[in-house]
Amino acid sequence: MKLLNFILNKFGNNFFKTGFCVRASLLAIGFSVWSGCILPQERFVPDSNLSPTDYVYKGDLQGLENSLRTGKGINQRDPFFRNYTPLMVAAREGEYLIAEYLVRNGADVNARTRDGHTALMMAAFNRYPEIVKLLIRSGADIHATTVQGHTAWSEATLEDSKRVQEILLQAGAGKKQ
Repeated sequence: MKLLNFILNKFGNNFFKTGFCVRASLLAIGFSVWSGCILPQERFVPDSNLSPTDYVYKGDLQGLENSLRTGKGINQRDPFFRNYTPLMVAAREGEYLIAEYLVRNGADVNARTRDGHTALMMAAFNRYPEIVKLLIRSGADIHATTVQGHTAWSEATLEDSKRVQEILLQAGAGKKQ
């Protein structure tokens, strides 16, 4: 419909007076719909080279859902050196809806990188209070420690994120165990 309005505004009604123009316009609109240009959600062709974390980096929830439907694991690590799970990437990038989807579908909220970082630490460091709350509600370990001795609390204090610090304090982080 937007394409039709654009053509009418740009070229006027004279554009459609000839039969050729009408047929050509309908053909172009039909091809656009079929190819996914106008309605991409209707035509998804999974890229077998993309991992679930790639879709999270792109902020593409639908691509992630389709990737998981093709059999890729919800906790599958990225193929690169970081060893992140999709949930870690969502927490790091501030993708709340994707993080929520992953948690709801069984993602491991306490998965760790090689050096011990968790999704909660990444959300705390990057100042995403809503994701911090989601992860805590979902059972994330607020006392998990990296090999360097960092915790979600220390990550939040490094970035001086008062809101995240408040949430972590309410959950019991930052206190002596």
